[in-house]
Amino acid sequence: MADGTVLEIPAMVGIADPPKRVAQAATKAWPAGTRIISADSHWLEGDLWIDRFPPHLRDKAPRMQFIDGGWVLTVNGKSMFPAEQNPVLCESLECVPGMTNVAARMKDLDIEGVEKELLFPQRLFGLNMSGDIDYREHIYSAYNQYMSEVCAQAPDRLYFAAIPNFWDMSAARASVEECKRLGARALLIPINPRKDLDGNQIFYNDPKLDPFWSAVADSGLPLCFHIGENLPVGLPGATGTFVLIQMQGFRPIWGALTFGGVFDRHPGLKVVFVEAGLSWVPGALHDADMIYSSFSITVEPKLAHPPSWYWHNHCYATFMTDPVGLEMLHRVGPGRAMWTSDYPHQESTFGYTRSAIQAVFDKTDVETAQRILGKTALELFRME
Repeated sequence: MADGTVLEIPAMVGIADPPKRVAQAATKAWPAGTRIISADSHWLEGDLWIDRFPPHLRDKAPRMQFIDGGWVLTVNGKSMFPAEQNPVLCESLECVPGMTNVAARMKDLDIEGVEKELLFPQRLFGLNMSGDIDYREHIYSAYNQYMSEVCAQAPDRLYFAAIPNFWDMSAARASVEECKRLGARALLIPINPRKDLDGNQIFYNDPKLDPFWSAVADSGLPLCFHIGENLPVGLPGATGTFVLIQMQGFRPIWGALTFGGVFDRHPGLKVVFVEAGLSWVPGALHDADMIYSSFSITVEPKLAHPPSWYWHNHCYATFMTDPVGLEMLHRVGPGRAMWTSDYPHQESTFGYTRSAIQAVFDKTDVETAQRILGKTALELFRME
Protein backbone atom coordinates (compact mmCIF):
# COMPACT_ATOMS: atom_id res chain seq x y z
CA MET A 1 0.00 0.00 0.00
CA ALA A 2 3.04 2.28 0.13
CA ASP A 3 2.38 3.50 -3.40
CA GLY A 4 -1.24 4.30 -2.58
CA THR A 5 -2.88 1.44 -4.50
CA VAL A 6 -5.97 -0.12 -2.97
CA LEU A 7 -5.77 -3.27 -5.09
CA GLU A 8 -5.97 -6.22 -2.72
CA ILE A 9 -4.75 -8.90 -5.12
CA PRO A 10 -0.97 -8.54 -5.51
CA ALA A 11 -0.97 -10.30 -8.89
CA MET A 12 -3.08 -7.44 -10.32
CA VAL A 13 -0.48 -4.77 -9.68
CA GLY A 14 1.54 -3.89 -12.77
CA ILE A 15 0.29 -6.83 -14.80
CA ALA A 16 1.04 -6.60 -18.51
CA ASP A 17 -1.59 -6.38 -21.22
CA PRO A 18 -3.25 -9.73 -22.06
CA PRO A 19 -1.00 -10.81 -24.98
CA LYS A 20 1.96 -10.73 -22.59
CA ARG A 21 0.12 -12.59 -19.82
CA VAL A 22 0.22 -16.29 -19.18
CA ALA A 23 -2.58 -18.27 -17.62
CA GLN A 24 -2.20 -18.76 -13.87
CA ALA A 25 -1.67 -22.41 -12.93
CA ALA A 26 -3.11 -24.10 -9.87
CA THR A 27 -1.22 -24.14 -6.59
CA LYS A 28 -4.05 -25.58 -4.45
CA ALA A 29 -7.37 -27.36 -4.81
CA TRP A 30 -10.65 -25.52 -4.30
CA PRO A 31 -13.11 -26.78 -1.70
CA ALA A 32 -15.09 -29.85 -2.78
CA GLY A 33 -18.08 -28.98 -4.95
CA THR A 34 -16.57 -25.79 -6.39
CA ARG A 35 -17.40 -25.08 -10.02
CA ILE A 36 -15.87 -22.05 -11.71
CA ILE A 37 -18.08 -20.37 -14.33
CA SER A 38 -17.37 -17.07 -16.04
CA ALA A 39 -20.67 -15.24 -16.52
CA ASP A 40 -18.96 -12.75 -18.86
CA SER A 41 -16.18 -13.44 -21.34
CA HIS A 42 -15.58 -12.15 -24.87
CA TRP A 43 -15.11 -13.46 -28.40
CA LEU A 44 -13.79 -11.41 -31.30
CA GLU A 45 -16.13 -11.50 -34.27
CA GLY A 46 -14.54 -12.50 -37.55
CA ASP A 47 -15.58 -11.45 -41.04
CA LEU A 48 -18.92 -13.08 -40.38
CA TRP A 49 -21.49 -10.80 -41.97
CA ILE A 50 -20.89 -10.78 -45.70
CA ASP A 51 -21.69 -14.46 -46.24
CA ARG A 52 -24.76 -14.30 -44.00
CA PHE A 53 -26.31 -11.15 -45.47
CA PRO A 54 -28.97 -11.46 -48.19
CA PRO A 55 -27.21 -11.42 -51.58
CA HIS A 56 -28.75 -8.09 -52.62
CA LEU A 57 -27.44 -6.40 -49.44
CA ARG A 58 -23.95 -7.83 -49.23
CA ASP A 59 -22.35 -4.56 -50.28
CA LYS A 60 -23.88 -3.10 -47.10
CA ALA A 61 -22.56 -5.80 -44.76
CA PRO A 62 -19.98 -4.92 -42.10
CA ARG A 63 -16.51 -6.29 -42.78
CA MET A 64 -13.93 -7.44 -40.25
CA GLN A 65 -10.45 -7.76 -41.75
CA PHE A 66 -6.90 -7.88 -40.40
CA ILE A 67 -5.08 -4.90 -41.91
CA ASP A 68 -1.81 -3.19 -40.94
CA GLY A 69 -1.39 -4.98 -37.65
CA GLY A 70 -4.93 -4.88 -36.34
CA TRP A 71 -8.53 -5.91 -36.85
CA VAL A 72 -10.50 -3.32 -38.82
CA LEU A 73 -14.30 -3.24 -38.65
CA THR A 74 -15.83 -1.24 -41.48
CA VAL A 75 -19.37 -0.38 -42.57
CA ASN A 76 -19.81 1.05 -46.07
CA GLY A 77 -16.03 1.36 -46.22
CA LYS A 78 -15.84 3.47 -43.06
CA SER A 79 -13.88 2.19 -40.07
CA MET A 80 -15.84 2.02 -36.83
CA PHE A 81 -12.67 2.88 -34.87
CA PRO A 82 -9.89 5.39 -35.55
CA ALA A 83 -7.28 3.66 -37.70
CA GLU A 84 -4.52 4.19 -35.14
CA GLN A 85 -6.56 2.34 -32.51
CA ASN A 86 -6.77 -0.96 -34.39
CA PRO A 87 -3.14 -2.05 -33.81
CA VAL A 88 -3.44 -0.89 -30.19
CA LEU A 89 -6.48 -3.10 -29.68
CA CYS A 90 -4.60 -6.00 -31.24
CA GLU A 91 -1.60 -5.46 -29.00
CA SER A 92 -3.67 -5.00 -25.85
CA LEU A 93 -6.25 -7.80 -26.19
CA GLU A 94 -7.60 -8.73 -29.62
CA CYS A 95 -4.61 -10.82 -30.66
CA VAL A 96 -4.76 -13.15 -27.69
CA PRO A 97 -5.01 -16.52 -29.50
CA GLY A 98 -8.01 -17.62 -27.43
CA MET A 99 -9.95 -14.57 -28.59
CA THR A 100 -10.57 -16.21 -31.97
CA ASN A 101 -9.54 -19.85 -31.58
CA VAL A 102 -11.53 -22.33 -29.50
CA ALA A 103 -8.64 -24.77 -28.95
CA ALA A 104 -6.35 -22.00 -27.70
CA ARG A 105 -9.13 -20.72 -25.47
CA MET A 106 -9.72 -24.14 -23.95
CA LYS A 107 -6.02 -24.37 -23.10
CA ASP A 108 -6.16 -21.09 -21.15
CA LEU A 109 -9.42 -22.02 -19.43
CA ASP A 110 -8.07 -25.41 -18.40
CA ILE A 111 -4.96 -23.89 -16.83
CA GLU A 112 -6.96 -21.29 -14.93
CA GLY A 113 -9.66 -23.75 -13.89
CA VAL A 114 -12.64 -22.13 -15.64
CA GLU A 115 -15.19 -24.78 -16.56
CA LYS A 116 -17.66 -22.80 -18.68
CA GLU A 117 -18.13 -19.30 -20.10
CA LEU A 118 -20.95 -17.08 -21.31
CA LEU A 119 -19.64 -15.20 -24.35
CA PHE A 120 -20.38 -11.58 -25.24
CA PRO A 121 -19.29 -9.59 -28.33
CA GLN A 122 -16.17 -7.53 -28.82
CA ARG A 123 -16.41 -5.20 -31.84
CA LEU A 124 -20.19 -5.40 -32.09
CA PHE A 125 -20.29 -2.87 -29.27
CA GLY A 126 -18.56 -0.53 -31.72
CA LEU A 127 -21.54 -0.69 -34.04
CA ASN A 128 -23.81 0.31 -31.17
CA MET A 129 -21.50 3.23 -30.38
CA SER A 130 -21.44 4.46 -33.96
CA GLY A 131 -25.06 5.58 -34.01
CA ASP A 132 -28.21 4.28 -35.60
CA ILE A 133 -27.45 1.01 -37.37
CA ASP A 134 -28.77 0.16 -40.81
CA TYR A 135 -29.91 -3.43 -41.37
CA ARG A 136 -29.93 -4.27 -37.67
CA GLU A 137 -32.01 -7.38 -38.25
CA HIS A 138 -29.33 -8.82 -40.55
CA ILE A 139 -26.35 -7.67 -38.47
CA TYR A 140 -27.64 -9.14 -35.24
CA SER A 141 -29.15 -12.32 -36.69
CA ALA A 142 -25.87 -13.07 -38.51
CA TYR A 143 -23.97 -12.56 -35.28
CA ASN A 144 -26.32 -14.90 -33.43
CA GLN A 145 -25.90 -17.61 -36.08
CA TYR A 146 -22.12 -17.23 -36.00
CA MET A 147 -21.90 -17.47 -32.20
CA SER A 148 -24.09 -20.56 -32.24
CA GLU A 149 -21.52 -22.15 -34.56
CA VAL A 150 -18.58 -21.04 -32.39
CA CYS A 151 -20.12 -22.47 -29.23
CA ALA A 152 -20.94 -25.72 -31.02
CA GLN A 153 -17.17 -26.35 -31.11
CA ALA A 154 -17.19 -26.72 -27.32
CA PRO A 155 -20.87 -27.41 -26.57
CA ASP A 156 -20.42 -28.24 -22.89
CA ARG A 157 -18.19 -25.26 -22.15
CA LEU A 158 -19.05 -22.27 -24.33
CA TYR A 159 -22.43 -20.51 -24.36
CA PHE A 160 -23.48 -17.15 -25.78
CA ALA A 161 -25.76 -14.17 -25.32
CA ALA A 162 -27.79 -13.45 -28.47
CA ILE A 163 -29.16 -10.10 -29.60
CA PRO A 164 -32.92 -10.11 -30.32
CA ASN A 165 -35.07 -7.61 -32.18
CA PHE A 166 -35.94 -4.88 -29.63
CA TRP A 167 -36.93 -2.14 -32.10
CA ASP A 168 -39.85 -3.74 -33.98
CA MET A 169 -42.56 -5.02 -31.66
CA SER A 170 -44.19 -7.04 -34.42
CA ALA A 171 -40.98 -9.08 -34.80
CA ALA A 172 -39.83 -9.21 -31.17
CA ARG A 173 -41.33 -12.52 -30.12
CA ALA A 174 -40.21 -14.43 -33.21
CA SER A 175 -36.71 -12.99 -32.80
CA VAL A 176 -36.47 -14.04 -29.16
CA GLU A 177 -37.67 -17.52 -30.07
CA GLU A 178 -35.04 -17.72 -32.81
CA CYS A 179 -32.31 -16.76 -30.32
CA LYS A 180 -33.46 -19.57 -28.07
CA ARG A 181 -33.57 -22.04 -30.98
CA LEU A 182 -29.95 -21.19 -31.80
CA GLY A 183 -28.96 -22.20 -28.27
CA ALA A 184 -28.51 -18.79 -26.65
CA ARG A 185 -28.49 -18.92 -22.86
CA ALA A 186 -29.07 -15.18 -22.45
CA LEU A 187 -30.20 -12.15 -24.44
CA LEU A 188 -28.26 -8.92 -24.87
CA ILE A 189 -29.59 -5.47 -25.79
CA PRO A 190 -27.77 -2.11 -25.91
CA ILE A 191 -27.57 0.33 -23.04
CA ASN A 192 -28.49 3.00 -25.60
CA PRO A 193 -31.17 1.44 -27.83
CA ARG A 194 -31.36 4.34 -30.30
CA LYS A 195 -34.52 4.39 -32.45
CA ASP A 196 -37.38 2.06 -33.25
CA LEU A 197 -38.66 1.00 -36.66
CA ASP A 198 -40.55 4.29 -37.03
CA GLY A 199 -37.56 6.45 -36.15
CA ASN A 200 -38.69 7.25 -32.61
CA GLN A 201 -36.33 7.11 -29.65
CA ILE A 202 -36.66 3.85 -27.71
CA PHE A 203 -37.17 4.06 -23.96
CA TYR A 204 -37.05 0.78 -22.08
CA ASN A 205 -39.69 1.92 -19.58
CA ASP A 206 -42.14 2.87 -22.35
CA PRO A 207 -45.21 0.57 -22.22
CA LYS A 208 -44.94 0.35 -26.02
CA LEU A 209 -42.11 -2.13 -25.41
CA ASP A 210 -44.29 -4.50 -23.39
CA PRO A 211 -44.51 -7.03 -26.28
CA PHE A 212 -40.72 -7.29 -26.17
CA TRP A 213 -40.54 -7.64 -22.38
CA SER A 214 -43.32 -10.21 -22.49
CA ALA A 215 -41.44 -12.27 -25.08
CA VAL A 216 -38.23 -12.14 -23.03
CA ALA A 217 -40.00 -13.14 -19.81
CA ASP A 218 -41.80 -16.01 -21.53
CA SER A 219 -38.54 -17.31 -23.04
CA GLY A 220 -36.99 -17.93 -19.65
CA LEU A 221 -33.74 -16.37 -20.89
CA PRO A 222 -32.16 -13.71 -18.68
CA LEU A 223 -31.68 -10.34 -20.35
CA CYS A 224 -28.24 -8.70 -20.13
CA PHE A 225 -26.94 -5.16 -20.34
CA HIS A 226 -23.17 -4.89 -20.82
CA ILE A 227 -20.91 -1.89 -20.39
CA GLY A 228 -18.83 -0.60 -23.28
CA GLU A 229 -20.88 1.62 -25.57
CA ASN A 230 -19.39 5.08 -25.06
CA LEU A 231 -16.29 6.20 -26.92
CA PRO A 232 -13.81 8.31 -24.96
CA VAL A 233 -12.87 11.65 -26.43
CA GLY A 234 -9.25 12.28 -27.34
CA LEU A 235 -8.39 14.42 -24.33
CA PRO A 236 -5.98 13.88 -21.42
CA GLY A 237 -7.28 11.22 -19.05
CA ALA A 238 -9.89 10.00 -21.54
CA THR A 239 -9.27 6.28 -21.19
CA GLY A 240 -9.31 6.27 -17.39
CA THR A 241 -12.39 8.49 -17.23
CA PHE A 242 -14.19 6.40 -19.87
CA VAL A 243 -13.68 3.12 -18.02
CA LEU A 244 -14.47 4.65 -14.62
CA ILE A 245 -17.82 5.98 -15.85
CA GLN A 246 -18.67 2.71 -17.58
CA MET A 247 -18.18 0.77 -14.36
CA GLN A 248 -20.87 2.79 -12.58
CA GLY A 249 -23.32 3.24 -15.42
CA PHE A 250 -26.34 1.07 -14.64
CA ARG A 251 -28.41 3.26 -12.34
CA PRO A 252 -30.41 4.78 -15.26
CA ILE A 253 -31.47 1.43 -16.73
CA TRP A 254 -32.22 -0.27 -13.42
CA GLY A 255 -34.16 2.81 -12.34
CA ALA A 256 -36.17 2.93 -15.56
CA LEU A 257 -37.12 -0.74 -15.41
CA THR A 258 -37.96 -0.59 -11.71
CA PHE A 259 -39.74 2.77 -11.42
CA GLY A 260 -41.33 2.23 -14.83
CA GLY A 261 -43.18 -0.83 -13.51
CA VAL A 262 -41.62 -3.21 -16.04
CA PHE A 263 -40.98 -5.88 -13.41
CA ASP A 264 -44.52 -5.58 -12.07
CA ARG A 265 -45.96 -6.07 -15.56
CA HIS A 266 -43.57 -8.93 -16.40
CA PRO A 267 -42.91 -10.90 -13.20
CA GLY A 268 -40.89 -13.58 -15.00
CA LEU A 269 -38.25 -11.11 -16.22
CA LYS A 270 -34.63 -11.62 -15.10
CA VAL A 271 -32.03 -8.92 -15.82
CA VAL A 272 -28.24 -9.11 -15.50
CA PHE A 273 -26.03 -6.02 -15.31
CA VAL A 274 -22.69 -7.11 -16.70
CA GLU A 275 -19.17 -5.90 -15.87
CA ALA A 276 -19.98 -2.91 -13.69
CA GLY A 277 -19.16 -4.75 -10.47
CA LEU A 278 -21.20 -4.97 -7.28
CA SER A 279 -20.34 -1.82 -5.39
CA TRP A 280 -22.81 0.41 -7.27
CA VAL A 281 -25.75 -1.70 -6.14
CA PRO A 282 -26.14 -0.93 -2.39
CA GLY A 283 -26.21 2.83 -2.89
CA ALA A 284 -28.66 2.55 -5.77
CA LEU A 285 -31.01 0.37 -3.70
CA HIS A 286 -30.91 2.74 -0.74
CA ASP A 287 -31.50 5.80 -2.89
CA ALA A 288 -34.32 4.15 -4.83
CA ASP A 289 -36.19 3.17 -1.67
CA MET A 290 -35.66 6.65 -0.25
CA ILE A 291 -37.01 8.24 -3.43
CA TYR A 292 -40.05 5.99 -3.52
CA SER A 293 -40.83 6.79 0.10
CA SER A 294 -40.07 10.51 0.02
CA PHE A 295 -41.69 11.24 -3.35
CA SER A 296 -44.60 8.85 -2.96
CA ILE A 297 -47.16 11.41 -4.14
CA THR A 298 -45.44 12.12 -7.47
CA VAL A 299 -43.75 8.81 -8.32
CA GLU A 300 -45.82 6.94 -10.93
CA PRO A 301 -46.73 4.20 -11.48
CA LYS A 302 -47.33 2.96 -7.97
CA LEU A 303 -45.29 -0.18 -7.43
CA ALA A 304 -46.37 -3.37 -5.74
CA HIS A 305 -43.14 -3.45 -3.71
CA PRO A 306 -40.32 -1.11 -2.63
CA PRO A 307 -37.75 -0.67 -5.44
CA SER A 308 -35.09 -2.76 -3.67
CA TRP A 309 -37.47 -5.73 -3.72
CA TYR A 310 -37.21 -5.86 -7.52
CA TRP A 311 -33.44 -6.08 -7.33
CA HIS A 312 -33.53 -9.03 -4.95
CA ASN A 313 -36.17 -10.84 -7.01
CA HIS A 314 -35.27 -9.97 -10.61
CA CYS A 315 -31.70 -8.70 -10.95
CA TYR A 316 -28.08 -9.79 -10.91
CA ALA A 317 -24.67 -8.13 -11.24
CA THR A 318 -21.31 -9.50 -12.37
CA PHE A 319 -17.81 -8.61 -11.23
CA MET A 320 -14.21 -9.69 -11.76
CA THR A 321 -12.61 -8.29 -8.62
CA ASP A 322 -14.60 -6.11 -6.23
CA PRO A 323 -13.47 -6.20 -2.59
CA VAL A 324 -15.75 -3.28 -1.70
CA GLY A 325 -18.76 -4.95 -3.27
CA LEU A 326 -18.01 -8.23 -1.50
CA GLU A 327 -17.84 -6.39 1.82
CA MET A 328 -21.40 -5.18 1.13
CA LEU A 329 -22.61 -8.54 -0.14
CA HIS A 330 -25.37 -8.63 2.47
CA ARG A 331 -26.87 -5.59 0.72
CA VAL A 332 -26.26 -6.81 -2.83
CA GLY A 333 -27.62 -10.29 -2.03
CA PRO A 334 -25.37 -13.39 -2.14
CA GLY A 335 -27.56 -14.94 -4.82
CA ARG A 336 -27.46 -11.80 -6.97
CA ALA A 337 -23.69 -11.74 -7.59
CA MET A 338 -21.81 -13.68 -10.25
CA TRP A 339 -18.07 -13.83 -10.83
CA THR A 340 -16.56 -13.43 -14.28
CA SER A 341 -13.08 -13.60 -15.77
CA ASP A 342 -13.90 -11.15 -18.60
CA TYR A 343 -11.37 -13.10 -20.69
CA PRO A 344 -9.28 -11.70 -22.34
CA HIS A 345 -9.80 -7.95 -21.78
CA GLN A 346 -7.24 -5.65 -20.18
CA GLU A 347 -9.29 -5.54 -16.99
CA SER A 348 -9.93 -9.27 -17.10
CA THR A 349 -8.53 -11.69 -14.53
CA PHE A 350 -6.58 -13.54 -17.23
CA GLY A 351 -3.17 -14.16 -15.69
CA TYR A 352 -4.44 -13.98 -12.10
CA THR A 353 -7.78 -15.78 -12.31
CA ARG A 354 -6.95 -18.20 -9.51
CA SER A 355 -5.95 -15.30 -7.25
CA ALA A 356 -9.24 -13.55 -8.06
CA ILE A 357 -11.16 -16.72 -7.20
CA GLN A 358 -9.29 -17.06 -3.92
CA ALA A 359 -10.23 -13.47 -3.09
CA VAL A 360 -13.91 -14.47 -3.19
CA PHE A 361 -13.29 -17.39 -0.84
CA ASP A 362 -11.37 -15.05 1.47
CA LYS A 363 -14.28 -12.59 1.71
CA THR A 364 -17.08 -15.00 2.55
CA ASP A 365 -17.94 -18.56 3.55
CA VAL A 366 -17.42 -21.52 1.21
CA GLU A 367 -21.10 -22.06 0.38
CA THR A 368 -21.62 -18.41 -0.56
CA ALA A 369 -18.38 -18.27 -2.53
CA GLN A 370 -19.38 -21.33 -4.52
CA ARG A 371 -22.69 -19.71 -5.41
CA ILE A 372 -20.94 -16.57 -6.60
CA LEU A 373 -18.18 -18.40 -8.49
CA GLY A 374 -20.42 -20.69 -10.46
CA LYS A 375 -23.59 -22.20 -9.06
CA THR A 376 -25.80 -19.15 -9.64
CA ALA A 377 -24.60 -18.81 -13.25
CA LEU A 378 -25.10 -22.52 -13.91
CA GLU A 379 -28.70 -22.26 -12.79
CA LEU A 380 -29.57 -18.85 -14.26
CA PHE A 381 -28.06 -19.53 -17.70
CA ARG A 382 -29.06 -23.22 -17.73
CA MET A 383 -25.55 -24.37 -18.46
CA GLU A 384 -25.99 -27.94 -17.21
